[in-house]
Amino acid sequence: MSFSLDEIRKLAKLARLALAEDEMARLQHDLNDIVQYVERLNAINVDGVVPMTHAVPVQFTAREDEVRETIGRAGLLGSAGYEDGLVKVPKIIE
Repeated sequence: MSFSLDEIRKLAKLARLALAEDEMARLQHDLNDIVQYVERLNAINVDGVVPMTHAVPVQFTAREDEVRETIGRAGLLGSAGYEDGLVKVPKIIE
């Protein structure tokens, strides 16, 4: 498959791009190169190749889930704006 210049004009119009003739010719060449490359990739035999999610090995380094002490309400008791069990914040919408 390759793109004709008429197809490039139609694509440019659909994308609302104002392209000069030399830009359309360059775009036609670039798109045809991309399509040709994808066709070459599709021709490669990948039977038996295990899919991967990343090109380099990546280790998950998250910490273990463990119960820890939190600040909680007692930690907020001495803070400015703490009143009746609630933390008061400045009004931001008038």
